[in-house]
Order: sequence, then structure tokens, then C-alpha cells
Amino acid sequence: MLVWALASLHMRTNKEQKVTIGDVAARAHSSVSSVSRVIHNHKGIHADVRSRIEQAIRDLQYHPAPRKRRSKPSYRYIYFLLTNRDPQQFHAKVLQVLDDECTRRGDLLLFRALRYAPEMPTDELDDHLRNRVFLNQGKALAQGMVLTGQTSPNLLGALERTEIPFVILGNNYTGSEVNADSVSFDLRQGGYDATRYLIDLGHKNILFIGDINYDWFDEIYKGYLSALGESNLLPLAQTKALSDNWYSNGYLSVGMALEQPKELTAIFAAHDEMALGALKALNDRSLAVPQQVSVIGFEDEDYASFTVPPLTTVKVDAVAFGREMINQLYKNFADQPRKLTSVRLPTVLVKRGSCRPLSTF
Repeated sequence: MLVWALASLHMRTNKEQKVTIGDVAARAHSSVSSVSRVIHNHKGIHADVRSRIEQAIRDLQYHPAPRKRRSKPSYRYIYFLLTNRDPQQFHAKVLQVLDDECTRRGDLLLFRALRYAPEMPTDELDDHLRNRVFLNQGKALAQGMVLTGQTSPNLLGALERTEIPFVILGNNYTGSEVNADSVSFDLRQGGYDATRYLIDLGHKNILFIGDINYDWFDEIYKGYLSALGESNLLPLAQTKALSDNWYSNGYLSVGMALEQPKELTAIFAAHDEMALGALKALNDRSLAVPQQVSVIGFEDEDYASFTVPPLTTVKVDAVAFGREMINQLYKNFADQPRKLTSVRLPTVLVKRGSCRPLSTF
């Protein structure tokens, strides 16, 4: 009886101490999916990642169970990651598109926000991702990611280490070249079209409002400069934010511009919220829109058509963006190798009541 009891205890102890694939992933500072790919000798694993995983398998004496054949894969976790940015209406629309498509395919969409420093070392940011984003004892739950917000090279480096397929919003990448699947908007063309429209209406003194420290606004500003240059016009721009709040920045920028001797006849704000601030500043000074000053915004938020007068703006199609992002991500799930994809979506000038030809009377 004693021998049987000891044997039974020994069997239970071995069972309790059985090494799992999650233990291997934790020891190798990798993801469970990466460990699985190494075990089954899949291609596309970075050499240093493969080496860490193989060493962890030896150290832990891990013996994987025979691979079970499944008729249907389990559902995926898809992460929507917003970095260094507060959520905007644009993100809400994109989220809805992603959620609809993930639901249709039987997958789960999770939203996470992340703040990080662009100068943070990649190793530290890698741990930051696992502990602040994945929240699974350091192991990555995600099988795919859609990334928006301000993105820097160190974040791309950390994401590449996770071996998780991802697609990013290319306009907000601060590096020289996006080495990832990406979707962008043609913001420079949008800035050009808005400015060209004002010039065609006879305006010459056109105030631009937008902090060009943000890549998104910088691209719009370049389009503004291009249109002015074609007509030999000089820029009149407030490219440093006077407030962290976009509405206040629009309001303060117009107030400062009106203190200058040059007569202001048109305003091009790099976001609709700045345009709202500009409208308020003009109204407080009894300057009528569009009779005395024409105003254009950017993005076409839902409220833009309900301002007084309705705001002329450049539309950024969040729905089309969301569809393109999720379609690219699902293409990434295929086993066959594929080239990186970069898609540029157009913007559209939406003409409403806040602009009119410059009066020559």
C-alpha cells in the first residue's frame, strides 16, 4: 500500500510540474505562436528569436504533445492599438468597421491604448508592450494588430519581435520609410486641393493653422505651400500650436493673425475642430463667414455639416480606411510569403457654405 501511495504521489507531482508551451514562450520572451512555429519548423522566424526558443525548449526539457489535426482553426484575437494619441471620432468609425469584419469572420477585436517615448529602447518597449498591451503574464494574446496613432521606429522594431502580423496608419509614422504593411491618406493632395480652391475663389492672404510637429498636419501644410507656390503667393501660417486643445489653437491662432497688418480673407485649418475655433474667433470679432472671411477645415467630422454656415472641408474616409486595414491584415494570415503592401487613399474636397469668392466691390 505504501509503495502504491508513493507512486501515485509521484505521478501527480509530475503532472502538476508538466512544462507547457506557455512556459517556453515566457522563458524565451516570445509569443506562444512563435514557439509553435519553431516547433513545427515554419519559415519566417528571425534567427535570434528561433535561437532563444530552441534554447528555452532545451532548458525546460519541453516535449510537445503530438499535433492534433483540427478541421477548423480557433478564433483570433485582433488588437486595435492606438498609440500616443487620444481617441477621436475617426478612430471610433474605424473601430466599428474592424469590429463588423472581425465578427463576420468569427474573430474577436480588442481595443488597447499605449503611451510610450519615441526614444525608449526597443528591448524596454518590447516588455512595455507585453505588460501594458497584451496583459497576459507577459505573453502575447494577439494574432494580428491594426495600429494607429503616432508611430516611431522603436515601436515597429518591438512589434516585429512579437512575430505578430500588423498593419499601420502610414501618415503618422515618424521614420524615414515604413517597413510594414500600411494604409495612408494622400494628405498633401488634400491640402493642395483646399488651398487651390481658395485661390481660385480669389483669395491671396490665406491663413494656415496646424502644428507641423505632427506628421499628419505637416503633410497637409506641404500641400498648402505647393498651391501657394504655383500662384506666387506667400504663406501666412501658424504652424506652432498655441494650445494643446485643437479648438483653442484655432481660436488663438486667428486672434493673433488678425493683429497683423495684412488683411486676412481666408482660413485653412488642418482639422475641423481648429476650424470651429476659427469660426468662434471670427464671430467674436463680428467678422461674417463667408462674406468677409472664408473657412475650410479638414477631415469632415460629423458636425461639419451642421455648423453655421456649414463647413467646407476635406473628407478623410474612415470607413474606407478601416476596410483596407482589416483586408490587408487578413491577407497577412495566409501561409504563403507576400510582399509588403502600401496603399494610399484619396481625400475629397466637400464644398459647403463657409467659402465664397473674394468680393472685389
